[in-house]
Amino acid sequence: MSPLFIAAALAMSAGLPTTTSPVDPPPTRAVSGRVTDPSGAPLADVRVSVLEARRSTSTDDSGRYRVAELSRGTFTVSFRSIGHRPETRRVTLTTANVTLDVVMQVTLVELDALQVTATPTATDALASPQPVAARGGEELAASQAPTLGETIQGMPGVRNSSTGVGIGKPVIRGLTSNRVLILDNGQRLETQQWGDEHAPNLETVDADHIEVLRGPASVLYGSDALGGVVNVVRPELPDAIGRPAFVHLTAAGGYGTNNREPDGSLTVSGASGHVGFRGGLTGRTSENVRTPSYTLWNSGNRATGGNGALGIRGAWGSASATYSRRVEHIQLTDLDSTATPNQRIGTDVGRVELALPLGPSRLEVTGGWERSRRREFEEDTSTAVVLGLLQTTYTTDVHFHHAPLGRVNGTLGFSGVRTTFDKSGEETLIPNSRTTSAGVYAFEQTETGRWGLSAGLRYDYRRLDVDDDTVIAVTAQQRTYSSATGNVGLLYRVSEPVALVLNVGRGFRAPSTFDLFSNGVHEGTSAFERGDPTLRNETSLNTDIALRVRTADMLLVVGAFLNAIQNYIYTVPTGTSDSASGFEIFDVTQGDARLTGGELSVEYHPARAIHVSASADYVRGQNTTTGSPVPKMPPLRATYGIRYEPRGRGAIRSPFLQVSGETNARQTRLDPAEAQFYAAAFGGVGYQSAAYSLFNAGGGFDVAGGGRTLHFSVALHNVFNTSYAEYLSRIKTNARNPGMGRTLNGRVSIDF
Repeated sequence: MSPLFIAAALAMSAGLPTTTSPVDPPPTRAVSGRVTDPSGAPLADVRVSVLEARRSTSTDDSGRYRVAELSRGTFTVSFRSIGHRPETRRVTLTTANVTLDVVMQVTLVELDALQVTATPTATDALASPQPVAARGGEELAASQAPTLGETIQGMPGVRNSSTGVGIGKPVIRGLTSNRVLILDNGQRLETQQWGDEHAPNLETVDADHIEVLRGPASVLYGSDALGGVVNVVRPELPDAIGRPAFVHLTAAGGYGTNNREPDGSLTVSGASGHVGFRGGLTGRTSENVRTPSYTLWNSGNRATGGNGALGIRGAWGSASATYSRRVEHIQLTDLDSTATPNQRIGTDVGRVELALPLGPSRLEVTGGWERSRRREFEEDTSTAVVLGLLQTTYTTDVHFHHAPLGRVNGTLGFSGVRTTFDKSGEETLIPNSRTTSAGVYAFEQTETGRWGLSAGLRYDYRRLDVDDDTVIAVTAQQRTYSSATGNVGLLYRVSEPVALVLNVGRGFRAPSTFDLFSNGVHEGTSAFERGDPTLRNETSLNTDIALRVRTADMLLVVGAFLNAIQNYIYTVPTGTSDSASGFEIFDVTQGDARLTGGELSVEYHPARAIHVSASADYVRGQNTTTGSPVPKMPPLRATYGIRYEPRGRGAIRSPFLQVSGETNARQTRLDPAEAQFYAAAFGGVGYQSAAYSLFNAGGGFDVAGGGRTLHFSVALHNVFNTSYAEYLSRIKTNARNPGMGRTLNGRVSIDF
């Protein structure tokens, strides 16, 4: 186990205040009240959360709740109940307890959890000036996949750039890799995303929900958040303040018939007094994928992982430590059907966090550590490392949430990142390096009448130190980069169910070591790539407009965006080949680009038991320097589905049946270099992306009894066994129509 985790655990058990300390404890306060429906009837089992204190409880049969031992300060209190519209309230605790009664309106629309990614203060996603969406609960469980990109690819504006089953990275509005920042419960991850065949290596099966922020978020997260942010949000640690100690266990398992993929997870959590814990194990393995016409060679993978978390909280604040490890063995489909290249990846992530009330304000300090080790092998049984990449990252975040200034709430922040990169093995593509970054920002929010306003400013500084490397002709040197970014968001509530939103944000991305200094064969792209050490920061100015409508039986969100990117980094063919490898030489260069498009999503409930949903998204990329299309832009896509949820009977709870589908249009806008690459890959006939539609069906139910709940679900994917190739699949040039054929996935879990 990580020394970081052990040290933090010892510190919490030995050095933090407890309720038995002889020192005078800080005065405590409570929030309590009653939750009812519009008729005045009490609502039981409403989930009540005091977000900043990370405390939760549920209402009793009379609709009453109480959260005690809170410190002085301003808090967001969330109320959530199935069949009712979520409610949030802001309360300020000074010298007395607060009584907060809430009336919850009936709704058939399933709404996302409060978002914590787009703004420092948690808000309803529909009330956020920035475009943010979440996937959680049953929807997240049904979409679970080996990779993060595949798990969330059905969300509006989100696609998956894949290299077979084991490698999938999120694409947000046509941008991916180092232009999309990945967070693990708010902690920045640096998982070598510069490589096309390098994907975020983190587990999502134990996530509470996943939030996706579409558009620049550099004002909060600095470099690399130019295109958007994906945040895998973990469940809060439990506590047993004011109730008996407890232990909770969840076991889950599933099986996919197509590639014979079993998976399983085990999670145990509990609390005693002020101390809570959680631990878990996950694992999956799969054989080769079967397409409708053949078996895709060398396409299996396996992954195992584990995690642990320990925390303590009270009126003095809270402290926690987490540690996780994930190991993957990914087979890579090559042009040669007899070849067995593969990647073996190990990722360790640690985190310690401390939150302290400072009068009516609050201070949060977080330290993180990540170690990502990636090794590539020519053969499945080989022990000789062809390319080894080791990246170690240390992160520090300090957030000062100041006391309300009238109607204004806000945060002052500092973030620091230190990354070291070391290579090994037979091949050399980029030099060893060290990156040090620091950023400071301020972000403020206010609501007055029908208006909601948010604004932020940030300044970042980055220093890159590169080692001498004679193999790729790089001399030791130092480079520095800086950038100022900002964001302004405006929300106007036209009426109770209708809101108009405008958001303007500036993002940036500092060029990576790969962009600057690569000079060699890149097997992942079948090219000889040469970097440009004179590259400047990518910067973007993104404008979003949206209409949001939420009624008791309908949810509609429609929006459009314009993202103008200056100094967009891309590669161009030189027309010459490397004599040793035979691969064509591509040079890294810069130009300006303009991305335009939009998303639409609608959910309608004509009756209590019937849920109809649909979405569509599109992005058009134009290189305004060359006048050519930007490569790797996803084509138009539409999704649709209907779900039937009859009332349960007896021990049978939450039964459902559903059918869904998606239609992907043909991509006709190809960059000339992209078209040339496809022509070579397909024997001179060029690449013609075909439109296709996929259909799915499924159902499930719960069985409750004896203090336990069993969850059953089954889903049939690609019902008609359609042959297809995703446009963003990188192995479509290695194998024709490599998409997975019909597969039946079953899942079962138990809570007790």
